[in-house]
Formats: sequence, C-alpha cells, structure tokens
Amino acid sequence: MPSIVQIINPAGDGGAATGMCAPLTGGSDKARLARPLERGPYAVASKDRKTIVKMLVLSKEEAGYDPETFALSTLAADADPELIARLRATWTLAQFTFESHDPMVYPALDFLLGVCTRLAYLSDGLVADPISQRYLLPHEVFHSNRVDPRIDARDHVSVRFRVRPDGLHAFTLGMQKFALPEYEITGLSEQDSDLAARFLLVIAQTSLLGDLAKQGTLYGSVKAPFEARTGGFDKALWEGVDVFELLPPTRLTASEALAAWRSEV
Repeated sequence: MPSIVQIINPAGDGGAATGMCAPLTGGSDKARLARPLERGPYAVASKDRKTIVKMLVLSKEEAGYDPETFALSTLAADADPELIARLRATWTLAQFTFESHDPMVYPALDFLLGVCTRLAYLSDGLVADPISQRYLLPHEVFHSNRVDPRIDARDHVSVRFRVRPDGLHAFTLGMQKFALPEYEITGLSEQDSDLAARFLLVIAQTSLLGDLAKQGTLYGSVKAPFEARTGGFDKALWEGVDVFELLPPTRLTASEALAAWRSEV
C-alpha cells in the first residue's frame, strides 16, 4: 500500500491529491505519514476543510468482499481484462464515507473521487462505486471532456438494462447519491440501448444542474415527449428508492418516442 503523503498532501506534491490525512488511532507520530497505509481508520480532509471523509482500511475478508461475485456475473462479460485481473488480486480495501461535505456538493465529490483515483493508481487497484454498481480503472473515473465544468453525470451515474417480458428495461443508478430520484424507461427494444443510455444521462445531467423533475415533467422530443410519473414498482430492484418512470405518449411506443428525440437533437 502507498503512504499517506503519496496519496494526499497539502501542496499536492508528486501528483498527490491536495488536502490532509491522518490516522485516527495509534497516536500522532508524523513518521506514519510516510509509511504504507495500515489497517484502521483515517480522517481525510480537503485543504479548505469543508469536506471531511473517513477512510477505513481493512482486509477483504473483514469487509466480506468476494471479487468472484462480480467477476463471474453478467456485468463482467464485457469488462476490460485488466479490470478483472485487478479485481481478483484485491486483498485490501479502503472504504470511504462522508463525515461532512462542502455545501456546494460538487467540490466534495471531486475531492473524494480524486483521492480514490490517486489511491487506486498507486496500488494498482480499482475504484468501486456501490451505488452506481461500477468498478472503474483509475483513468476511467473522471471524464476529461466534461459536459459541464461543475459536474458531469457520467462520473457518478450509470445506465443499466434488464430484459423483461414487455421489452428492455433501462434505468439509472447513482442519482440517489444526491437524494434525487432515479429514472427508468420500460418497453424498449434491445436496439435502443445506446440511445436510451444517452437519453437518460442527458436527463440525469439536467437534474444534477438543478432542473429537478416532478410529476408531469416532460422530456425528449417536443412533438413526442416522455412524461415523468411515479415509478419504481419493481420492489426487488427499487425498495426504498424514489424513481420516476418516463412514459411515452399513449399513441407511441417508447422506442418511437426515443427515435423522435434523436431526430431533434
């Protein structure tokens, strides 16, 4: 494992994240900052101290983590072989939880992901996002061509798909990090997957920038808009999560409404 000063230091020297970190146990020996991370809790803070994160370093056995659960699942079918190799080589985890955050929220998220990315880079590891259900190689965490300089939904939200009897079910995962509803569309054809992902991420981006959905909000084509209505009726997937289902006009299928949107953008 890398040392604290390699991961984060006040000047950001050597490519480290900018901020501070200190062990929460074992005294205040400053020499520990230059030694490899040890099992136990740490406090990680942004330089302005508006964001404080707790980092807990522990073994995969203590965390109850089995990399094969993902590696052998359908989610890993198209994964980068390097990602799977790193996943299976995992023996230590660092779990991050917010203790406080910048009131603007976006800087706090950038700070957290920056620390995670740096740690993953130094340890030949991965960044795991349990809410959006993604494992990311360090270079995949941030999109360099940000949609907006404040925040890019693609850094925080994923789009997933399930095949159901009524067609393809597309839905977001990650909006709940912001105490916002997820979005879903049902009844799509499998050929719609790329377009549906693009459409849902556009809506997620709009919401993250403050244009919040409510019952009856319209999205998509001016002539054939989707309407946001209460969703999340599949409790096995959505128990405890707020969801808006995007319904096409009654005269059209979801695929047709998506095609209408594509023709206008």
